[in-house]
Amino acid sequence: MLNQLAKFLLVSTSLSPVLGAIAVSQYAYNSPWTQWVWWIIAALLLVLLCWLMLFYAARNAQKSLLKIREFERGDQEVVAFLLAYLLPFISAGDMPVFHHWMIAVYVLGIIFWSISHSGALHFNPVMGFIGYRFYRVRNGDGTVQLLISKSELRRVDIEVETVRLAQHVYLHIGGRDA
Repeated sequence: MLNQLAKFLLVSTSLSPVLGAIAVSQYAYNSPWTQWVWWIIAALLLVLLCWLMLFYAARNAQKSLLKIREFERGDQEVVAFLLAYLLPFISAGDMPVFHHWMIAVYVLGIIFWSISHSGALHFNPVMGFIGYRFYRVRNGDGTVQLLISKSELRRVDIEVETVRLAQHVYLHIGGRDA
C-alpha cells in the first residue's frame, strides 16, 4: 500500500489544471515565458508522477480481490470541479495570484489541503482525461471504497482484482471486464 504518497499524487494531479490555468492567464497577459512555463512544467510533472505511481502500483503492489456489492460513478462532478477551481483563476485577470508565486503556492496549498482532507479524491479531471473512472463501491462487508478503474463497471456481485493505494482507495488492475 502506497497510502500517503498515492493520496498526495492523486490530489496533486487533480490540481494540475489549476496550474495550467495560471500559466494560460499569465501568457494571455503577456508575461514573459520564463514566468508561466514553470506552471506548465509543474502540471505536467504532477501528471507524469501520478501515472508512474499507478503504473508501479499495478505491477508491484500486493494484489487482492474486491467484492463489489453495489457501485455508483464517483467522477460525475468533474464539471463542478472545473467551474469551482478554474473559473476564478481564468476570469480574474487582476487577481494577485498571477503576480507573485508565493500567493499562488498559498492558494494552491489551501485547495490541496481541502481536497486531501475531505476525501474528495474523485475530483480528478486529469485522470478522467487519461481514461480512468472513479466509482464508489460497497464491498462484501458493506464498507464504501473508492475504486479507480479503466474499465466501466457494469455488474454487481463480482470480484475484481485490485491493489490498495491508500485507506479505502483501490486501483482495479484486473484484465477482465467488470
